[in-house]
Amino acid sequence: MAAAMSLLAAAGDGDVDTVKNLLVSGSDVNSVDIGGLTALISASRYGHTQIVQLLVKKGGDINKSDQEGDTPLIIAATEGHVDIVRFLLESGDDVDKTSKDTNTPLICAATNGQLGVVQQLLEHGADINQTNQFGSTALLRAADCGHTSVVKFLLERGAAIDLSTNDGYTPLLYAALGGHVDVVEFLLDKGADIHVTNDTGGTALTWAASNGHLGVVKLLLEKGASIDVAMDDGVTPLMQAAANGHDKVVEVLLDAGADITKTSSTDFTALMYASIKDNLDVVRLLLERGAEVNEATHLRSMPLILAAERGFTEIVRLLLENEAEINYTSSRGATALGYAAERGHIEVVCLLLERGAGVDTADNGGTTPLMSSVSSGHVETARRLLEKGASIDQADNDGYTALNYAALNEHIECVRLLVENGADMNHLTPDGSMPLAASCSLANVDIARLLIESGAAVEVLEESRVSPLVAAAGNGLLDLVHLLLEKGADVSRTFCGGLTVLSAAAQEGHTAIVELLIEHGAAIDATLDDGSTAVMMAALFGQPEAIRILLNHGANVDLADASGKTPLMLAVQCRHVEVVKLLLSAGAAVDAKTYDGETVLRLAGYAGNVECARLLLDSGADVNLTGKNNCSALQSAIFNGHIEVARLLLASGARSNSADGDGDSALHEAVLHGHLEIARLLLEYGADANAVNLLGWTPLTVACQRGYTEIATLLVEKGAAVNVRTSEERTALLFAAEEGFLEIVRLLVDHGANINVLDVDNQTPLMKAAYRGHEEIVRLLLDNNADAEIVNSSGQTAAEIARVNYRTEVSWILQECAAQDSNKARSIITRQSKPDWFIPSREVRKDLEPFSAGSFGKVYRGWWLSTRVVVKTVTVATEQESRTFHREARIWQKARHPNIVPFFGACDEGSTYFFVCEEAKNGKLLDYLYHAREEGRSLVWRKLLDAALGLHFLHERHIVHTDLKCNQILVSKDGVAMLTDFGLSFLTTEQSEDEKTVGAIRWKAPEVIRKENPVAPNALSDVYSFGMCVVEAVTGDVPWGQHVPDPGVKFHVTRKKLFLPRPKAFENDAEWELVEKMCAFEPSERMKLVDAIENIRGFAEEERFQERLRQIKEGPEDLDFAVRELPKHSKISTMGSVRALAKMKSLGRSVRMKRGEGNLMTAA
Repeated sequence: MAAAMSLLAAAGDGDVDTVKNLLVSGSDVNSVDIGGLTALISASRYGHTQIVQLLVKKGGDINKSDQEGDTPLIIAATEGHVDIVRFLLESGDDVDKTSKDTNTPLICAATNGQLGVVQQLLEHGADINQTNQFGSTALLRAADCGHTSVVKFLLERGAAIDLSTNDGYTPLLYAALGGHVDVVEFLLDKGADIHVTNDTGGTALTWAASNGHLGVVKLLLEKGASIDVAMDDGVTPLMQAAANGHDKVVEVLLDAGADITKTSSTDFTALMYASIKDNLDVVRLLLERGAEVNEATHLRSMPLILAAERGFTEIVRLLLENEAEINYTSSRGATALGYAAERGHIEVVCLLLERGAGVDTADNGGTTPLMSSVSSGHVETARRLLEKGASIDQADNDGYTALNYAALNEHIECVRLLVENGADMNHLTPDGSMPLAASCSLANVDIARLLIESGAAVEVLEESRVSPLVAAAGNGLLDLVHLLLEKGADVSRTFCGGLTVLSAAAQEGHTAIVELLIEHGAAIDATLDDGSTAVMMAALFGQPEAIRILLNHGANVDLADASGKTPLMLAVQCRHVEVVKLLLSAGAAVDAKTYDGETVLRLAGYAGNVECARLLLDSGADVNLTGKNNCSALQSAIFNGHIEVARLLLASGARSNSADGDGDSALHEAVLHGHLEIARLLLEYGADANAVNLLGWTPLTVACQRGYTEIATLLVEKGAAVNVRTSEERTALLFAAEEGFLEIVRLLVDHGANINVLDVDNQTPLMKAAYRGHEEIVRLLLDNNADAEIVNSSGQTAAEIARVNYRTEVSWILQECAAQDSNKARSIITRQSKPDWFIPSREVRKDLEPFSAGSFGKVYRGWWLSTRVVVKTVTVATEQESRTFHREARIWQKARHPNIVPFFGACDEGSTYFFVCEEAKNGKLLDYLYHAREEGRSLVWRKLLDAALGLHFLHERHIVHTDLKCNQILVSKDGVAMLTDFGLSFLTTEQSEDEKTVGAIRWKAPEVIRKENPVAPNALSDVYSFGMCVVEAVTGDVPWGQHVPDPGVKFHVTRKKLFLPRPKAFENDAEWELVEKMCAFEPSERMKLVDAIENIRGFAEEERFQERLRQIKEGPEDLDFAVRELPKHSKISTMGSVRALAKMKSLGRSVRMKRGEGNLMTAA
């Protein structure tokens, strides 16, 4: 390495003798340092021609590059070493080789103004118009850098004068942007297009004006440039110059006739752009030239408001001197004073007030400048407003005053100022917010103390309102509770559904406050409206020390709430082991029941906490005591799969064969929920494998109907009878054949199941499998001598059942079997002349008027024979349209699944073809979710799970949907989400028709809609589209929102590789992470659909759980116990009708939140 470094240093220093000596002594001519540099690269960089020649002669690799991908030729060209460039080319180097960033030697030389090298490279055949990765040529780079001589030479040698970069910049645009007057003039003289624009619509004049290149602007105007040409966003050269403060350019443009009244796409004028950028001289010039001072945008933004909002005092003064309307209001109803006050621009506020601005002018929400100021904590601004007579107690539309907002936003100096100026400290808003209560809820002790010491009332009049004492107690503010009690706060008052101060403190575990309240006479066993006591609240939230204090002061350990639940039940249900221990030691009733019969031990079984269950059993709980519907604790544990609790209960004497009110044993319960190991455990404890419930079902019947192969195998091994009949005469084999569980059917047949058993409708297993289209099961049954000639109660054989239900493959199997049995074997069954999905038009009647229509056709309600259906008509005029129709029919027929709209058939006669399907009574998914939200329900994830299962079914059948969006997800009358519209779908097993990809852009995967080498839609692009459906369902709006047009979405997704910003509706990080993984830019990095389904299933279960929590008032139903809900963002929980205290933080609408709704101007 030392020799290599010596060779590198000598080559860089131009030390020929040392280089020669090192090479003679054996140094590797191509050795590299840690940066990838060779001696040849170093010599080429520093222009040592003799050494370069020597190194090449000794075998130096002219193609070896450094870490940046630069070879000796590229480096020599960049540095302008003509002799070295000539030598390397004559030594066989590639004249057009590129570096890592795709620049050629010619582009590098032109960029650096190396004219001699440019000449040499062209003499050796360099491609004069070759581009780099950005689309730049040598001419473009020379023009951009202002190398006039190089530009002239390249043009003389035939360089393309108007060739543009990937984003549309030509040499002229680059030269104008850089202010290179000589280059601009030369290019124009050589015929460059003066009106050419880049991708955003900017001309040479646009960019020269934007950067303030006065000389270029004058030259372009002299050469006939269009003076008012606008970019795609409507911005003109005058606006660009005004925004960037180039007053001389503005003057030249105006002198040349620029239209001072033109507006951009956002309705901004040049005067507005100058005003928001604090360009005083430009504003003055524009006003002198006649700019309209009170011109406003569609949001009613005007120069005065824009300048005031940003605190540009001198511009505000100048605008006022030019008769700007001082009390002009924006679309939200705010004046310049309101905006300046909100931002705390005191100099602007003073100036506006001096000029007569309305001090109490309120916006559309009733917010005054004073409210805006104190909400943002601008105390000096507020002081000046008060000095000018601002109304201190004026309320906005929500009933909030300035003091309410100051307290709510925790600005103590503003609170102090308002109190000193006589603000009403006891103002109560319609939604229950009072300054003192708000401060206590926010745990802001300093503001609360200030208000109390200033005389604020410590009590509120209405019991429905939040009490300062309750809020302080709930937040653990001991000193503040002391102060409130000293000031006369009533410790016995109840609030919000009967909430007591003691309950609020106990549930949060604030033991010192609990002691203090008891000392001041708080009733220990006072109940809330739902019967809850302080002990119950502490038990619910796991606060053993608070409970200990309450019990020591005589609290009733078994006092139950309105549903009969005791503190022990709540502690067990929430798995608070220490609380359970404490309550049991205090003598809590271990076998107490709720009013509907639930037991403590059964709740422990549901919760699945072994320690709680053991504590209860050790304290004498009856292990076989039953609850509602005669269910035992063992069944409760099994329901949720808690095997360790089940093991403990069995070991403690739980009866393994006890049955509930429906006759279901513990083994039934385990099998029903697919708990294999629990089933094995029960059998070890003597559970009867042939126990029968009230419907005649055995555990084996349940396993076969549910498809639990391993459990069915276990039961058969343990002696379960395979031919037991239910009350409807159905056996396990009938269920397995109908549901399509091939391995279970095989198991039952191998163990002697009656293969031709008949149910009450004379249906055999073969008929059940034929009806559902289970081809392999049909083959298995036939192979085991199933009788295909048996007829059901309607006189149909299995073959006829298959045919009328469009089970084509099954029908062929049965026909082939029948033909072989009757010695009429045919090698191929002749297909029907019409497809199996065909419905004659005479069988269908549709309503007179459609209920939906679009480019695809029209959709009617109607009748197919005696069945109410939906009829979707399609006009078919070309062969392509006919192929598309038949493909959709074929795919839809194949796609039979609970989460796909049921397809009855189609008709391809006449000029108007139609499909017939079941009506989704609940309509489109977004409408359904909207109505659910209106009713206080959230069903988003459960419906998305339905749709995802439908999509998974399609992919398993090799079907790509291609056009997924929420409009293609409908909801049945039973609330099941189903996929529909297979017009663009195709089978991956069929040859592609090479149709152009169409459909909604904003749901499409980037690889499908990109301009260069798009790929055909596939299962991975469906996953991307479904991720966008998740966005649509959660937000209720299309992906990217209504404000971003389709071309903009396509640009962001395919060229910028940007993903849409996280919508506010995604409050859960895990939910947004799911979307990001489903919509990864690279298809190979996308989450698999099966994994996405598991994530969605988890969100759906949480959604269902939260809904059950909200239904707690109605009482827990059997097999579904819920912990009472804690309100979001709340520190003080609810129980029954109890309300959250910490919601004070969001009472009304704080000005801080309001500001996001009404911002006039986000960017120029």
